[in-house]
Amino acid sequence: MNDQTNQLSGYVNDMLAVETELHEAFRRQKHDESVKQSTIAYQVICRTEDTIDRHLSGLKACQQRLGGGESALKKAVGGVMGAVAGMYDKLRSDQSISRALRDDYAALSFATICYQMLHTTALAMKDQSTAECALKHLGEYAPLIMAISDSLPQVVVEELAAEGSVAPDLSVASDSARHTREAWASAS
Repeated sequence: MNDQTNQLSGYVNDMLAVETELHEAFRRQKHDESVKQSTIAYQVICRTEDTIDRHLSGLKACQQRLGGGESALKKAVGGVMGAVAGMYDKLRSDQSISRALRDDYAALSFATICYQMLHTTALAMKDQSTAECALKHLGEYAPLIMAISDSLPQVVVEELAAEGSVAPDLSVASDSARHTREAWASAS
């Protein structure tokens, strides 16, 4: 394996480590009884876990094509997990669903910037296959991040209403989601 291929394989392994950690976290959330009580949160978490499953398969195929192996992945997991773990921890029983979704949003945003780095690296190294894989995975996270953003206001209102802090007015959630979409649209 030449130096460039070895370097690119290392980046793929880093991405595999990120996706592996995300998969474990989303799997825990998917099986958490409190998450199952929120249909909107549960649906987006299930969709995300399914997407991560596909990403893991695609990255493993890319890793094999580049000649990377499991030992390199294990080494990468240790290096990347510090960054991911600091930002994203497992759903705890005392954590609200809204906070879990907030952390999911941050974790997927981290994954998208990692995919942008992998895509750029692959383009610079003239590896079109890896570049396309990274771009495809990045593109699949964009609608999931938007789904979390759209879901979060409803979950917040439901949690506040359950605590007795506010009336269960879901129009507030709709307004908040719309305002957020407008803010993002105005930036482009």
